[in-house]
Formats: sequence, structure tokens, C-alpha cells
Amino acid sequence: MKFTGFHLIWLTAYSSFAVFLYSNMGFTFLRIPWLPVSLIGTAVAFYVGFKNNVSYERMWEARKIWGAIVNDSRSFAVACKSLINIHDQDNKDGFVKKLIYRHLAWLFIEETTSKTN
Repeated sequence: MKFTGFHLIWLTAYSSFAVFLYSNMGFTFLRIPWLPVSLIGTAVAFYVGFKNNVSYERMWEARKIWGAIVNDSRSFAVACKSLINIHDQDNKDGFVKKLIYRHLAWLFIEETTSKTN
């Protein structure tokens, strides 16, 4: 009701006014044949259905790509921690941290540049 309440009220009032004019005041020119309404309604239903399907597919594809990036990022972090061989533990931790932060920066830059394009 919060989102559609106002529109629901004024559309109900508008429709009620049109019904009142047609049934009580004799405004028969307001009559619309069913054939054009049903044809246009069917065409709009197909159009909206296809647009909805395409939107869902694009969203699902983006979700799969983002999931792959997240999984690869985790694998990269684990590989950095386990495969980098520096004898000084403090230098190793700092170097791994720097690599992971640079990777996170790459993710952030990719996200912000894709939103602007």
C-alpha cells in the first residue's frame, strides 16, 4: 500500500468516474470494443514477458560471473598465503597483504568503471 496506494486510489476514482458517466449520464462514446483491447493486451503481455525473461537471464549471467570472481579471489588469497615462500614471516605477511589488497582494489575499480560505462 505504501508504494502503490496513491496510484490505486486515483485510478479507482478515475475509473469510477468513467463508469458513472457511461452508465448514469449516457456517455456511450466512452464504450471501447473488446477486440482491440484484447489484441493490444496480448501483445503487451508477450513484450513484457520476453523483456522479463531477458532481464532475468542477464541478471543470472552477472551473478554467475560475480560468483566466479569471488571464488577465484578466494583461491588467489589462499594461493598467495600458501605458495609464496619468503623466509622472513613479517615480510611474507606484508607482501601477501599487499597482493590481496591490490586484488581487492582491482575488484573495486572494475565495479566502479562498469557502473559508469
